Amino acid sequence: MKCQFDAKKIAMKERFTSLLHKVGTGIVSILIVFLLLNTTSAIAAVGEDIYNKMCMPCHSLTEKVLVGPGLQGVTDRRNAEWLTKWIHDSKALIDSGDKDAIAIFEKFNKMPMTAFPQLKDDEIAGLITFFKEKAATPVAGVTTAAAVATPVSSAAPEVPVDKTTGKLIVWSLISLAIIGFYIYRFKKKTLEKMNNMGHHLGPHEMPNFPGLFLIYLGIGAAIIYMMMYFFAQEGTMVNNMMFIAFPYVAFAIFLIGSIYRYKNRGMQVSSLSSQFLEGKKLFWGSQPFHWGLLVLFLGHLAAFLFPRAVLAWNGEPVRLLILEISSFAFALSALFGLILLIKRRLSTKLVLVVTNKMDLVVYAVLISQIISGLGVAFFVRWGSSWFSAVLTPYLRSVFSFNPDIEAVAAAPILIKLHIISAFLMIAIIPFTRFMHFLVAPIDYAWRKYQLVVWNWNRKAIRTSTRHNFGKKSRNH
Repeated sequence: MKCQFDAKKIAMKERFTSLLHKVGTGIVSILIVFLLLNTTSAIAAVGEDIYNKMCMPCHSLTEKVLVGPGLQGVTDRRNAEWLTKWIHDSKALIDSGDKDAIAIFEKFNKMPMTAFPQLKDDEIAGLITFFKEKAATPVAGVTTAAAVATPVSSAAPEVPVDKTTGKLIVWSLISLAIIGFYIYRFKKKTLEKMNNMGHHLGPHEMPNFPGLFLIYLGIGAAIIYMMMYFFAQEGTMVNNMMFIAFPYVAFAIFLIGSIYRYKNRGMQVSSLSSQFLEGKKLFWGSQPFHWGLLVLFLGHLAAFLFPRAVLAWNGEPVRLLILEISSFAFALSALFGLILLIKRRLSTKLVLVVTNKMDLVVYAVLISQIISGLGVAFFVRWGSSWFSAVLTPYLRSVFSFNPDIEAVAAAPILIKLHIISAFLMIAIIPFTRFMHFLVAPIDYAWRKYQLVVWNWNRKAIRTSTRHNFGKKSRNH
């Protein structure tokens, strides 16, 4: 019996192995045919990925000049060999005395293009193929997909659902938001009626803050998904709303709200520190968070004030990597500290007593801001060049009341989310603890020193066991 059982087992195993072999052979054959039929498009796809990560901060696919020249018709003006040398190391090509390279170097303020020695020849070939398809010179009277291609077409976010399903999800989220709003209003009115009738909840009853925080994170994820969908479907309108109207709305809310709170609720303009309630967890969360955030803020400020210097620094690959890796490390530090601070606030009972719902909103926005920044640094590359080449001109145009959003509208979705969350952070400042930075004790730097007069022996007081050592206090 055992031998028959073993024989059947071996036969089944052989049949299963044969089936796997046939299925595997079929799959491999299909893949080979597919690859043979799509070799050119695969090469172009590699080139598109390289363009989105390395070239887009400085070059558009049209004739528009960003930091460097537009790439439209570049494959007609230069051959593949020259382009390969230029992309590998533009400075070496300039130093070799190449006239075209020197002319470009002189035209663009003697700022060398970032070298990419890490790219292989086949990767650059894919990039050149992508330029041929997407940045071809338009033929008069002919409109093709390649002729009208812009950075928007290459950087448009891919929504992972089809159009019909996307609409269904978006409208479902909007419907849920409306239903949630009415439920909130009903609950609020019910509590007001209960209070008027003399029925009050327990004086020490606290909301379920961990549950609320998860709800806020879910709402944030839904909003991000809706924004991705609308950017993909209604790009022009949403770009105008988010990058022209929203910045001015955010600054208006910040100014009006800050003035109102300071004048009418001046005693609430404070950080409401909880350090005296719990200090150890606060220290280990606050230090990496604040140091990381401070360095990142100074880095963004430098890119805003001195964009050409940052781009010149990034012209050398080693220096670019040093800047990007160090910034990424400080961003991770800020995220780590933020996670510790959130854990502290939601797990320490003494801190929960002084927690409010806006604290959770701030945490949700900060998580969105930091993670989108990390996403830009890791997936889009290079964040410092992006900021100097795209965001600095945009921000300056906003501050000069003449917003130019062409470059920002062409940016990947991660950069757009990073910008929007930054403006949202500015808008909610008057409603959060962030107000305290507006009343920072800066005058301590120049005010006169305080004179402290002791009315007892300073050495004796340290060893005294009396409760009221020294002279009895008197009212004057």
